[in-house]
Amino acid sequence: MPLQKIFTHTTIYVLLFISGQLYGQKNALVSNLEAGLEAGAYVSTNDDTPFWLRTNRFGIVPNESTSGVLQGYFRRNYLFFDSLSNRPKKLDWRVAVSPVLTYNKSSRYSLLLPEANASVRFKMTEIYLGRRKEVMGLGDSTLSSGFYSGSGNALPMPKIQIGTIGFTPLKLTRNFLAIHAGFAHGWFHTDYLDGVRLHQKFLYFRLGKPTSTSKFYFGLNHNVMWAGHGEYLKQHPELALNGELPSSWKFYPNVVLAYTSKNWYKKNGYSSFDSYRLGNHLGSYDFGFETKAGAYKLFVYHQHPFEDVSSMLFKNIPDGLYGVNFKLKNTSRRSGILLTNITLEFLSTKDQSGSQFYITGSKFQGADNYFNHSQYTEGWSYRGRTVGTPFIVPGKDMDPTKQGNGRYFPNNRVNMWYLGAQGRLGKALSLTLRTSYSRNFGTPGAEYNPVRGQFSSLFAAEYRLAFMGNTVVMVQWAMDKGDIFTKNNGGYIGLKKAW
Repeated sequence: MPLQKIFTHTTIYVLLFISGQLYGQKNALVSNLEAGLEAGAYVSTNDDTPFWLRTNRFGIVPNESTSGVLQGYFRRNYLFFDSLSNRPKKLDWRVAVSPVLTYNKSSRYSLLLPEANASVRFKMTEIYLGRRKEVMGLGDSTLSSGFYSGSGNALPMPKIQIGTIGFTPLKLTRNFLAIHAGFAHGWFHTDYLDGVRLHQKFLYFRLGKPTSTSKFYFGLNHNVMWAGHGEYLKQHPELALNGELPSSWKFYPNVVLAYTSKNWYKKNGYSSFDSYRLGNHLGSYDFGFETKAGAYKLFVYHQHPFEDVSSMLFKNIPDGLYGVNFKLKNTSRRSGILLTNITLEFLSTKDQSGSQFYITGSKFQGADNYFNHSQYTEGWSYRGRTVGTPFIVPGKDMDPTKQGNGRYFPNNRVNMWYLGAQGRLGKALSLTLRTSYSRNFGTPGAEYNPVRGQFSSLFAAEYRLAFMGNTVVMVQWAMDKGDIFTKNNGGYIGLKKAW
C-alpha cells in the first residue's frame, strides 16, 4: 500500500478509536477546556491543491497534492465568571496548542504549529506570547474572501501582544463607545533575510451599546516589516548599507510613527531608500455598520488599503474590500434547507494612487505596488503564503507559463467578485459555498495584456454523526478555471472529533 494511503488510513483509525474511548468523558471535562482531532486527505487532477481548498487556512494545507493532514488542538479558555463565588473573574490565564502533521506525495513530512500561545488577562485586557490564529480588520470573519491586511491565509507569526479582548465598552460613555486595540512585536524568520521584525498595532471604535439595534464601527491597523540583514543586499548599496537595514532599537519610534526627518538617513549612515520611511509599511482604514431586525443581522463594511502617504490620504480610491453580510441568527427550525449566512464582497486593488511612481506636479507618489517591496523581496508574505488578501498571489503559486514580471507578487492589480453562503439541511448536515471571479491586470508598469480572468469555487458539506457525539464527516470539492492558476479540480475528505 502506498505511504499516502497508510498515512491517511492510520490517522483515521486513530481518530475513530479516540472518539469511541472519550465519548463518555465529555461531561467530565471542565467547561473552559476543549480539544479535538482531525484527519483527512487532499487529491486533485494535477499537482496543485485548488485555491479554495488551501486559502485562508492559516498555512496548514499543503500546496502540493496529493497530501494527507493530521491535526489536533487543545485549549484552556478564559473563564469570565466564577460560578463558585458567583461573581466575575477578573484575573485568568489561557493556553492553546494546535500541532499539524502533513504528508505529500513527494514523501515529505512537515510539522507545523499554527497555534501555540499562552496569555494572561486582567478584566478585558490581555497579554499573550506565541502564535495565534487571528485576522485583522472589520468584516465577516467567518465567510469573508479574506481581509486585506491579515486574512488568515499564512501561518501565524510568533509575537507578543498587549490589547483588549474584543470591543470593551467605556463606562464613562455609559457603554455607548467601545474600544478594541492592540500593540504587538513579532518575528518574521524569513529565509532570505535574517533578523526581520514585525511591528503591528490596531485601534477600532464601536458607536452603540452592546444591546443597541444598530452600531457603527471605524478604525485602522498598521503593519511594518523592519530591520534585517542579508548577503543579497550587499549587491544593492542603494537599498542597504553593507547588507544591513536599520535595525537599532533607537529607530523604533520611526517605525511606530511611520515618520522620518528629511535627512535622518544621512545622519545615521543608511541608504537614501530609507529617506521616505523606515521599513515596509501597510495597513487599512476600516469602516462598518451593523443592524438587527428580529432574527436577522446585516453587516456592511469597507477596508481601505494604504502603503504610503498617498493611499493614507485616499489618493487610491476606489481601492479596497467592500462587503455585505446577511445572517440569520438563532432559529428553532430543525427541518428542511435553511440558508443561515450570505456574504457578498468586491475587492479592487487596481488604482494604487495612479500608474506612475513619480506624478508630475504632485508631492505624492503613485504606483503603490501593493505587498511588493524592494528591500524585502518577498514582500507581505510569510513562509511562502500571502499574509493579506489571498487574491494578491505569489508568483510561485500561479500557472508557471504565465507568472510574469519576476516580482514576488507579479499580479497585485485585481478586481474580484465573491459570493459565500452557509446553510444547513436538518440538524446534522451543514453546507458551505465559496465562489470567486477575478480580473487580473498585473502590476504597475508590468500590465497583463490581455487581462486575465480567473474563476475558483468550493462546495463543502459536514455531516454530524449522532451516534458518535461531536464527530463530523467532511467532504469538500473545489475547482480552478482561468488564466492565473492551472486548470484544476480537487477534493478533501476528512473526519474530525471535538470534546
